[in-house]
Amino acid sequence: MSEKGVKQCSAGTVLFREGEEGNRMYVIKSGRVRLTKKIHDSELVVEELSAREFCGELAMLGTARRPVSAVVIEDASVIQVQTGQFESMIKGNTDIALRMLKKLTQRLTQAQYRVTNLILRSNTARVLHQLRAEAEHRNDEVTMATPLPENLADVLAIEIGEIKKVLSQLVRDELITIDKRGYFQIQDPMAYDRYLRYLELHDRFSFN
Repeated sequence: MSEKGVKQCSAGTVLFREGEEGNRMYVIKSGRVRLTKKIHDSELVVEELSAREFCGELAMLGTARRPVSAVVIEDASVIQVQTGQFESMIKGNTDIALRMLKKLTQRLTQAQYRVTNLILRSNTARVLHQLRAEAEHRNDEVTMATPLPENLADVLAIEIGEIKKVLSQLVRDELITIDKRGYFQIQDPMAYDRYLRYLELHDRFSFN
């Protein structure tokens, strides 16, 4: 501990585990932290956080159990905020309160999206769904070049080999292109969306 309330954490350190009771949140000064959640036998990546972001705040808002686990994935320096400190901070700084509210809204939107994605049984549909969301999140136009997420396999809980197979097929079908930088582009949004809707309907009504 280098200064009051600040903790130095090496990669692999577990800040908290899903299902635990919590009485503190963490503000990241440096490094990276991964949030994960268990779904059946798989562990899905919910979000990866870096400097100036925070996690564990739901424990401050009356949530009995941690909904996710938080693990340091790159040596980090984090500020530990206890319940009393959190309440004083929120009451005394409207900018912090507003930033936290925006972040909570973003996480709720992401959670709703994840539920939709998990309903899809086809790996191809899940990859298509994720790529479109990435393009929409980063650009004004979905046809603009967008970096492929490095943690795509973890986010979708699909083997990396299967991810590569799906991406290769999407390129062959001329739905996307992938350049040498690892950026993808959706070639024809209408054709892309038609194919995604077809797969969604197939998943919904197929009982095989």
